Amino acid sequence: MNQTPSAPTASTHGAVLHDEVRPAWSAEVVSWLLGSPLSGQRLAVLDLGAGTGLGTRTIATLGHAVTAVDTSTNMLSVLQTSCQELPSEVANRITALTGSAEYIPLGEQSLDAIICLQAWHWVEPEQATAECDRVLKPNGMMGMAWHTWDRTNEWVQALAAIVEPNGTPTDQTLSVPEELAGRGTFERKEYPLNYELTVDQLVQLASSWSYVAKRPDRNVVLTKIRSLGEQAASPHTGLVRFPHITAAFRLKQPGQPVVG
Repeated sequence: MNQTPSAPTASTHGAVLHDEVRPAWSAEVVSWLLGSPLSGQRLAVLDLGAGTGLGTRTIATLGHAVTAVDTSTNMLSVLQTSCQELPSEVANRITALTGSAEYIPLGEQSLDAIICLQAWHWVEPEQATAECDRVLKPNGMMGMAWHTWDRTNEWVQALAAIVEPNGTPTDQTLSVPEELAGRGTFERKEYPLNYELTVDQLVQLASSWSYVAKRPDRNVVLTKIRSLGEQAASPHTGLVRFPHITAAFRLKQPGQPVVG
């Protein structure tokens, strides 16, 4: 792994927790976001808002050179540590750079594809779109995705009743972000994700959600979530099944062949 010489700030506890309890990104989803490249085709990819590199590692494992960009040195330090456990040929495809969607530290038209996973809602859209246009090659691929709860599942509905006292929030994954509309043909695809975790991991995950962390009754909420998890945990594995749907978008620009 290549990394810019910037030291991580104070504590990486929150970043480590993020990496341990958030769901990963499958090769199937990532390959589709990249435009379903042919076997053996190697792309230069940006993982924008990469965090701890849950998607970065998948991109590199697929054989592509990937630059992970994030504002948090804590997050990138966790990615660096995780790369020590990867095969060297995979880790060597990963470069981590401190930056943002509004300032991408890469040259003009240097990328075949940009992926933004669970992060576009944090950006300043006009500046971010302009930066993506700058670094992406003509006819390059733009993909973004979010892991969302499968709200058709009764257990998920019970969880939502605990953490969403004001009702279900607006689903941002039903349409492409407004600033990207009109740039080509956006395709949308959903993938089921049966995420499994321990009861302790479920509670840790819930504690990392900002809308839970900020509640004055946070501890009461987490106790209720633990109880819900204990009721649902498999007696054989101790794991709780937390059904998700991965909502994915990719931009097919005019004249750009996309298969799959």
